[in-house]
Amino acid sequence: MTTNHKIFAGVRILDVTQYLAGPVAARLFVDLGAEVIKIEPPPKGEGSRALRFGPDDGGKGAPAAYFAMHNRGKKCICVDFKRPAGAAIVRDLAKSADVFFQNYTPGVLKRYGLAYEDIAAVNPAIVMCSVSTYGQDGPYAQRIGNDLVALAAGGLLHMMGEPDGHPVYPASAIADHMTAINAFGAISAALFHRERTGEGQHIDLALTDCVFNSHDWQLAAYSASAGAIDPQRGGTQRTGAFPYGVFKGKDGYIGIGIFTEPQWEALIKRIGREELMLPEFKSTPGRVEHQEMLKALIEEWLAGLPSDEEAVRIMADELRLPAARVLSVGQFANDPILSPRMIQKMATPNGREIMLLKSPHKFSKTPPEIPGPAAPLGAHSRELLRSLCGYSDEKISALIDEGLLIDGQAEAL
Repeated sequence: MTTNHKIFAGVRILDVTQYLAGPVAARLFVDLGAEVIKIEPPPKGEGSRALRFGPDDGGKGAPAAYFAMHNRGKKCICVDFKRPAGAAIVRDLAKSADVFFQNYTPGVLKRYGLAYEDIAAVNPAIVMCSVSTYGQDGPYAQRIGNDLVALAAGGLLHMMGEPDGHPVYPASAIADHMTAINAFGAISAALFHRERTGEGQHIDLALTDCVFNSHDWQLAAYSASAGAIDPQRGGTQRTGAFPYGVFKGKDGYIGIGIFTEPQWEALIKRIGREELMLPEFKSTPGRVEHQEMLKALIEEWLAGLPSDEEAVRIMADELRLPAARVLSVGQFANDPILSPRMIQKMATPNGREIMLLKSPHKFSKTPPEIPGPAAPLGAHSRELLRSLCGYSDEKISALIDEGLLIDGQAEAL
């Protein structure tokens, strides 16, 4: 691997993933300089290309916003790898790749001759990462899964909602994004190992594992109590702590995360209720026991302030307490402090402007950069097969004629 000012410059990744966990992880590598080649099946490519939010989302020459969000800056080749001749093309591409990244149901790529053993046979040093819901083996491996399934099986949905009510879905793909970050870290670690040893390897990453990995205090409590404590959902408050949750403010809702006695005392003094600085309220168990009364008191104070912004200013800036407004996506996108760190606007070929997620990784010497827009389907098919595989123009044209390959440049004309 060669290096320059980008951490992953010189690293080539074959991205054979779809929808979310895989594409998100791969875009993190794109922003740090990796060459990511997205391999999509014909005739329409990866399924998320079809996800549009209205008639003005995308258009000729401009992928839809959802697809563009996680696939900007990647090169694209469209090849029918379900057919033996198409799978052979993918194996040819893998010969010069550093990473092969896929998230099909376990066993699917094996049927096409694209399992780890097949890829390692042509490139022993390659790092392959396989993302699935339950892992690559075991009784559940063949079950169809997604973000919701992983959140349910991984115990996270059980912790969301009112104590005596339905578990609730967070309406955000938490499991996919958890897994994407874990995939980014695991692939990075495997590449570091290869730099030291020259060895490639296979990474088995499961969405359910990544979700369950978030249950730190819950598992500790269950284990330490020999099963007597099986943590349950706490509604608007974190189970076993108070005030640690969501409170109604004057304009909307505010998250307050107080955990220590000094923090509690600071809040009570500022509210003007020093009489509540009693032993039964100083301890966490005592506050939890009286949380309904204390919650009403806190919300009464919040409602009497000029605004939620003022409430957060008092708690976060004046008292140095953990507190923030509960923001919608739109409110975050328009916040002058928060949005510049995570949102970048980019013009599309049809003259529109879309918002793209930046990398959350902020390096001082090798900052991530979005290298360009999302490519049309098959935009780099000819270029990649010429430069990486040594295919002649005649051979490429024959593959296109056989329906094995889509030439995106020709389609755009």
